[in-house]
Formats: sequence, structure tokens, C-alpha cells
Amino acid sequence: MGTSGDRVDSTFEVLIVGGGNAGVSAAARLIRKGASGVGLIEPQHVHTYRPLLSYVGGGQATMNDAERTQRSVMPRGCTWLHDSAVMIDAPNRTVWCASGRGYRYRDLVLGTGLVPDTDALPGIHTALDTPAVASNYVNRAERTWQLVQDMPRGGHAVFTVPRPPVSCTATTIKPLFLAAAHWKRTGRLPGVDITLVVDRPRLLPAPEIDARLLDGLRALGVRIRHDTAVTDLNPGADSIAVTGADGTVEQLRYDMLHLVPPFRGARWLESSGLTGAQPHGLIDIDPRTLRHRNRPEVWAAGDAAAVETDPSGGALRRQISILVDNLLAARTGKPLQHYDGYTVAPVTTDAHRLIPGEYERSGAVTSSLPSFLDPLAPRRTAWAFDRYVLPRVYWNLILRGRT
Repeated sequence: MGTSGDRVDSTFEVLIVGGGNAGVSAAARLIRKGASGVGLIEPQHVHTYRPLLSYVGGGQATMNDAERTQRSVMPRGCTWLHDSAVMIDAPNRTVWCASGRGYRYRDLVLGTGLVPDTDALPGIHTALDTPAVASNYVNRAERTWQLVQDMPRGGHAVFTVPRPPVSCTATTIKPLFLAAAHWKRTGRLPGVDITLVVDRPRLLPAPEIDARLLDGLRALGVRIRHDTAVTDLNPGADSIAVTGADGTVEQLRYDMLHLVPPFRGARWLESSGLTGAQPHGLIDIDPRTLRHRNRPEVWAAGDAAAVETDPSGGALRRQISILVDNLLAARTGKPLQHYDGYTVAPVTTDAHRLIPGEYERSGAVTSSLPSFLDPLAPRRTAWAFDRYVLPRVYWNLILRGRT
């Protein structure tokens, strides 16, 4: 890419890479604030509201609820470039795509998301193609629900939480709580053996929320393995190898494995020189301003950006608002706003109860609820808001740059 045989097709005032939540909402917000010449590179034809996949995996939603065509969510006034970015020539402000086309930019916004780290854990996709393995995180949410329904009494279910980065860490245990609710309702729990493998010292960096979730897991009889990584997949024998912090290796057999694999940023971001010394290929931005540390015309938000907080959809709403305002302010030399690391970890602790789990970069709990309400109490109203209200807000307001 970037040779004399390739051609630069167009130049954009703002070019966005990634047509998920971050990219589309950034495009819409920029256009609403008067920006022109906005282009967005995205190869997929289908746009997915990913938080709803937990409910697909729990039998409370369908894929039709979670998906729209990409064309239908593209903001009016934004040019959709149906292509895949493969390299960024930052010195020449050009993004090169799989088609061989190049697009120049004045400002670049990266909302590229994460990809499974197959170097850290080989065989991820092979395992996901076997009948007893599913993942709401890797397009297997419908199979998650099928495996939950098929779980025999006395069966073994294993759920995994990888090391950072991962989108909305708390969501990785939503499938466990929703599965357990179904097994209780159908008389199989107690009776199903549940193991949670957590590749970090604790689930969340917010101690109060972490403690509440651990209480809920223990009440279900879940065996929790902290500081334990999945190190080998053996789907032919329906087992995985896990390695503890002390180097001890154990084989875990399963009738159902909900695999959240380790993730990383796309490798072409690394080879484009935009990741600096960040681990796992994350984009090297200032976590307060969301501006690249060495390339002031490059901005990033979301899962693949080094925002120094647990990424989530709720965090992204605040990030995109600040990113867009900062990008426009930087053009006129105005001061830049700072992102405080606010994020949200909504977790269903039963079929119809949810802890919102809002906290800041420091791990301190914050809350948008009235001060007299316990922000860590599981509530049916919070579940209903997460399941039914937020999807409508997403499709009708967030992706249109209105919130």
C-alpha cells in the first residue's frame, strides 16, 4: 500500500475509520456541529448494537433486535467508504484500504475496536466452530442461548474473562448470571457446576462494584479462579487448559464454554506507528483529551484507544462528545476538555435485575441515580432500562449525534 500504483481517491476534512458506535456517532455529532467533508471507512453491511447480544445469549432478545443495515445508520452528509483500512501513512495523512484506494484527511478519527488475539491464544476460531463453545463477544450469541437451554443437570459450564483490553469487562459475566437464572427457573440449579476463569486479580477496578458481583457469584456456587489465564483450547476433548499465577496448569472439562478470548488492537495500527509503547496494540492517545500523543491530527476513542479506563458504551458517549468538541476546538486554538474516565458496567445479576455499575477512572463509584438510592442495588427498573430503553436511545439518538 502507498506505492505509485495505488491511487488517492478523495480528501476529507475529517476521515473516520470504523463504523461502529464510536465512528457513526462521531460522524453524526461532527455534522450536527457544522463539519463538512466527513468520510467513514467501514466494510460491513450490518451494524450491531453489541450490548444487546448479552440478552440474545440469555434468551431475552433476538438478532433482529440487535441489528440494522449499515446504510440505515449512516448520518446524512457523511460519505460511506465501503472498504477496509489496512494502513495509515500518518506523515502524509493518508489511509490506505484493501481495495488499493487511498483517502487523505485533515483530521483522522479512529474507532476501530478490538480483534481476538490469536497469538496470545491460538485456535480461537477453530474452537468457536465446535458445538459446545459459544461467545457473545465473537458473533455466537445465538449459540450461547442454545447451549444454556441444552445444559444437562449435573453438567459443567465454564465462563472466561480475559486480561485487558476487553469491551465492558462486567458484560463478560452477564451470560453467566443470565444462564444461571434460566437454570434456576428450570430446576437445574443447584446441579450445574459453574466455573469462572478470570485472567486478572479482580473483575473490575471499582472495589465496591467488584465486591457486590462476587457476592452474587458466590451465592450461585460459582467456582471463581482469579489470576488464571486460558492457555490452551482443546475443543476435540471439550476441555481447556488454564494456568494460574503460580504457573500451575489445570484442565477444565466443559459441556458448555462461553469463551471471551483475549483481545488486542488491529495489527495494522501497530505497523502504522500509532500504538507507541501501549500494550496489546492500543492507540497511543492522551487519555484526557483523546488526541494522539505524537500525531495531533489523529484522535481515537472506544475499545482500541488507550483511555486508561474500562471501555463501555456508556463511556463512549462521553468520549465521543469530548473528542468531537476537542477536534473542533483544536482547529481554532481553543482549550481542550478533559475526559475523567467515567465508565459504566451494567450487569444483570438475575433474569430481570441489574446493577448499573457507574464509576470513574480512579475506581470510585459515581451514579446518575438520585442520591437517596443505593447505586449498587440490583433493580428491575435498571434491567428494563438496559434491555428496552437504551437500544431505542442508541438507534434514535446516539447514532444521530443527539446525545
